[in-house]
Amino acid sequence: MKFSKESLVNVSRDLIVEERLRDSRGYRWVDVVGIPQRPDNLKDVLFLATHSDGKGGWDNGFDRRPYAREVAEKKGWSLAIDSEAELGSNDYVRVRSLDVLTERLYETARTEVSPYVIGVTGSVGKTTVTAFLEHLLSEAETGVVRFYSKRLTPLSVACHYINRVDRDTNVVVMEYSAYLREHVATLSRILPPNLAFMLNIYDTHINPGMFEDKSDIYASKLRIKPESSAGYINRRILEEIGAENPEGWESFSVEVPDSLTNFMLPPTLRTAELYTVGKLTAKNMGIPDQILRRAYETFTPVEKRMIVCNFQGRNIFFQGETSGGSRLWSWFETTDGSVPWFLVEEVNFADEDPLGFKDLLERVFGSERTYVLDTPANRERLPVKTNFVDFDRFREILTDVSRGYTVFHKALATRGKDFNPTAHLNEVYG
Repeated sequence: MKFSKESLVNVSRDLIVEERLRDSRGYRWVDVVGIPQRPDNLKDVLFLATHSDGKGGWDNGFDRRPYAREVAEKKGWSLAIDSEAELGSNDYVRVRSLDVLTERLYETARTEVSPYVIGVTGSVGKTTVTAFLEHLLSEAETGVVRFYSKRLTPLSVACHYINRVDRDTNVVVMEYSAYLREHVATLSRILPPNLAFMLNIYDTHINPGMFEDKSDIYASKLRIKPESSAGYINRRILEEIGAENPEGWESFSVEVPDSLTNFMLPPTLRTAELYTVGKLTAKNMGIPDQILRRAYETFTPVEKRMIVCNFQGRNIFFQGETSGGSRLWSWFETTDGSVPWFLVEEVNFADEDPLGFKDLLERVFGSERTYVLDTPANRERLPVKTNFVDFDRFREILTDVSRGYTVFHKALATRGKDFNPTAHLNEVYG
């Protein structure tokens, strides 16, 4: 939504220490933090010089204050700051707290527009499922916005909502992630879902100070659903942890869409969960079955989470994100009994501790169809035994056209803006 100078001042009047904003200025984008959906070449922007010490586990700490003046002078943006700074002749407002200012702008936006919210939580598959729901609702000609960032935080949720939700937005779809116990509950308080889904639970983030076991993770993610909202939980979760159906939730069993085809999706439980959640959403929102079927067959995974590459005339799935245990094991949990040929060029856990999901890694890297390129970095990073092979043997396995379902993993590769998985495979191994 757009904020005029007058509305901005009214919202923050008791917070303002100093104000030097032009009277004619209106703000079409309030840049609380950077998000992937921020358009290029923006004008009429209020840049908040936000900062974090990393406490609370939402981020690793950041500080936008050193760049504030440069942003103002190069882009012509106005500034909101909460500390003394030399800003020259640039437009700015200095307030006592940027966090409180953000909360008030968010509350104003929520008061103006309050769309239906669909929330998805789980250990793995959230991004792809929320993207599918966005696609499904778009196919049903429903105004929908999906909130996505590498890590959704209170600040990034506010930034998405303030800038991307308008009067044409009927539905917001968002994933609710837990890095610490209170995270899902906090996000649910900020943006309460009207309809909530819990996809799965895996031994992820089981480390000191994080989660103790699956039941601990389950209890954390259960807090996605407000008491008055509808919620669906995968029955498999309850069976694995020996829990009864939680009050206020309905359970579901995943359904494999055998009569539908989408070669962009692997034959895994994650795909079945995606389809089932889509079917339940369609039921709750009155979307006809033919639209659900069309949406499934025309869906392309987003954020480079799953990419299909054409390599020497056959399709290979490319996984270029982190080497997280649940993420990798998902390729092995197939609905047709197939076991992937799993070729790993590079292992990298980024900021995750692999000891928190060592059991899953042992399953993945202990498979007789898993082969890891023998490099010093891979040997150093991988905390479990596996089948290391040299480049020639690695290439020989990859180029054997007789092999079926194949997954290639090069950790963090797809985070590179210009990285092309298909070109990489053909240039290095073709």
